Amino acid sequence: HQLEHLEFCTCETEWDVLISMLQHSPKLLSLKLNEIHDNVVGCCNLHWDEPSSVPETLMLVLETFEWRNYRGWEIERELAAFILKHSRRLKIATFSPPACTLVREELRTTLQHKYGMITELARLPRGSAECELVFG
Repeated sequence: HQLEHLEFCTCETEWDVLISMLQHSPKLLSLKLNEIHDNVVGCCNLHWDEPSSVPETLMLVLETFEWRNYRGWEIERELAAFILKHSRRLKIATFSPPACTLVREELRTTLQHKYGMITELARLPRGSAECELVFG
């Protein structure tokens, strides 16, 4: 219950574990999602069920959210939308696409796709009027 900063690897897409961590971390100030191990399971097979209740840490505490190697896949958009919508104290949300040199050719993010991701993220509702979106 004392956790204030969490970096969560998105390689295995254990989203239920992430939600559980959020539910049991009432002091969490910053959350970083990152594909650390370059072990992508594929964009089409991923599934996430929105929880029936919103973790209190999102509504009352979380101030910083960062997602590295964000690809804009549907599952990622759904989770990003959930976090942005319910994080009422969020001050900054940073999204960074994978560097072209770090991913397989079929997973590279084109400039046009990056623009699409930025546009989609900017249109998502935010629970905090103070939340600044940053694209890296």
